[in-house]
Amino acid sequence: MYIRVVSDQMDKHYTEQELIEGLKSRNRGIMRHLYREYHPMIVDLVTKNSGSTDDALDIFQEGMVVLYEKAIDPGFEWKSTLKTFLYAVCRNKWLMQLRKRRGKTTLSLEPGFEQPAEEDLHQDLIQFEKRELMRKHFKQLGDDCQKVLSMFFEGKSLREIAQVMGFAEAYSKKKKFVCQKQLIEAITTDALFKEMN
Repeated sequence: MYIRVVSDQMDKHYTEQELIEGLKSRNRGIMRHLYREYHPMIVDLVTKNSGSTDDALDIFQEGMVVLYEKAIDPGFEWKSTLKTFLYAVCRNKWLMQLRKRRGKTTLSLEPGFEQPAEEDLHQDLIQFEKRELMRKHFKQLGDDCQKVLSMFFEGKSLREIAQVMGFAEAYSKKKKFVCQKQLIEAITTDALFKEMN
């Protein structure tokens, strides 16, 4: 499948694979192309379903992050075009937003867009939302907690963490436990986490 791109100098055609490779490498030309080609359809989707153009830009950007994460995931198998996948991701993200706002929970897909496997996509979105939730609450931890947990997640031993932080090893273990507990409590008491479970 080829997509036609019109530029001032010449017409250029990109295959789906070229678009995926360009997305992986954050190629500016490809990114501009994706924005020009796909942003209007997301504006149309969101504004026809109780949203503003600002809402549409937020949803589009979140959708592009998911698209990028899938592009760099070597285990992910594309079962649809980027356009279809992005549309489905943004549609589902907008549904989640509407559910948060309460009352407006139905959307209809524009004709002509086949959907990737809905269940797989829903699980992908839940995982993405959970990672975003963890990042959000991780950034709200104190500097010491962020450093300790970052090293722990990187696989450093408690002894190594203690050396870097200037702690006794026993205190390093206690600090990691306290920081982990703070992070888990912050995540699990977040209203978005409750909606996901």
